[in-house]
Amino acid sequence: MSNFDFLKDVNKELFLLASDAEKLFKDGYFEQCMAQTRRLGENMCRQVMQDRARVDDTFDMMLATLKDTPAPSEEEKEFLDDLYFLKKAGNEAAHSIKSKNDAQAGKKALECLERAFEASINFSVFFCKADTGLLNIVFDEELLMTGKKSESSILQEEYTARRKKEMAKTQKKQQKSEKSHKPKKKSKKTNLELYEEYLEAKKERQKKNKIFKNKSLLREITETILAGIIIYIGYLLIFPK
Repeated sequence: MSNFDFLKDVNKELFLLASDAEKLFKDGYFEQCMAQTRRLGENMCRQVMQDRARVDDTFDMMLATLKDTPAPSEEEKEFLDDLYFLKKAGNEAAHSIKSKNDAQAGKKALECLERAFEASINFSVFFCKADTGLLNIVFDEELLMTGKKSESSILQEEYTARRKKEMAKTQKKQQKSEKSHKPKKKSKKTNLELYEEYLEAKKERQKKNKIFKNKSLLREITETILAGIIIYIGYLLIFPK
């Protein structure tokens, strides 16, 4: 088994390149492994470019074209970042005068394989429209060295798949809840309803005017009585008995 087995059904040539890179790593040819992952990245880049890439276009030229893509998605950004890493690491490995010690080279080669793995996942799912379940798989170092999948990677993949499923359900419920609580548009009122509202408002105005008139009449009577009382008191003061 290989970490890149999923590539068999996507692009067999790319799978063979990735498989060779893993073999070189297991045999301790770390710099050759890095150069091979660069080759894998360049071929993936050419597959994505298709007719936009000429035969004589270099890896740098193709990457520059992809970088100029307007409004790239997060997956495209990750894919491009991985390809730049593979290009740089592969160039350093191929053109270095002095070989790095095994510890340094091994660490860098392992990172190249991991980056190549992530780029291959994005290439398969977002460019070749492979099953989105591939997004749940993880790079397995034990599988790289022994050809057998580790229990920890199996558990991690199961957890990732379950977690994504739960998040999708939660998001769906939230969208449904927001949709149900969305205020309904008020329907346009008919002419009859508008006329009835007019009559009701008219009655209210008439009622208020009647109350105001009643208050005004009562006020006039009260003022007249008070005036009579004042005149009478004045008369008693001026003409006492």
